[in-house]
Amino acid sequence: MNRFISATFLTVALIWCSTSAHAGGWTQPKGKGYFKLSQQIVRAESLFAPNGSKTEIPKVSGNTTSLYGEFGLLDRVTLVGYMPFYTNFSVDDEEFVRLMLDSTSGVGDWDVGVRIGILTDGPTVVSIQVLAGLPLGDSGNDFVLWTGDGEFNQLLSLQVGHSLYPVPGYLKGEIGYNNRQGDDDPNENYSDELRYSLEAGYTVAERLGISVWLRGIEVLGKADDEFRSRYEIEYLSFGPQLDFYVTPNAGVTASMSKFTRAHSMLDAPTWEFGVFLKL
Repeated sequence: MNRFISATFLTVALIWCSTSAHAGGWTQPKGKGYFKLSQQIVRAESLFAPNGSKTEIPKVSGNTTSLYGEFGLLDRVTLVGYMPFYTNFSVDDEEFVRLMLDSTSGVGDWDVGVRIGILTDGPTVVSIQVLAGLPLGDSGNDFVLWTGDGEFNQLLSLQVGHSLYPVPGYLKGEIGYNNRQGDDDPNENYSDELRYSLEAGYTVAERLGISVWLRGIEVLGKADDEFRSRYEIEYLSFGPQLDFYVTPNAGVTASMSKFTRAHSMLDAPTWEFGVFLKL
């Protein structure tokens, strides 16, 4: 893969590795909420090419500081937002740096929206969530490491959660349709997506929460694998997460995500560390 092609794909791959999606199901009670301040870290020296094969790339690093929040506007209506307010991407390669940039930083693209509870009583809950992707990051041009992808998208998803009470555990899943809209440039092809996730969690001694999950994206109406747009991202990922409660309402969290198969994604785990607060 030549330097130009490698650059165009790795910049998009960096953005997607720093993207955070949270399956829901349960709405927050009115006036209550959940907030998490976190740091995501990724380091990679290989990339899943558009056809799914792996190729070596210059060593790249991504660091994203973000705030995720849920706030109960009404008992069945919860405001939701993922806000990466500082993102830094860098490349450790002399030839790449001569032709382009060695690093970039700034605000990333935000996802904001609302979750509406349809079924909220009993052990099984069902919600609909609508998120709007705000292109606040710098989408620059082909010779810049971007902090955003330059698109305005709308994600509509159905979320289901099931409590295993009296066992201190849960199951939840999500399936959604992501409508992607870029600018009017005919050279930019944003394919719509099917997104899905499954998650299971268990709490140990009221202090330690353990969860595992699968998340994936399938491109709808995609082109041939050899001629995919750089925006046609696909993957299946998995990972564990640990939440340790320092108090009944606050604690620290750590997670890792890894791709089992992917197209136009970094071939490296993404690590996340943070603190959370429940109102």
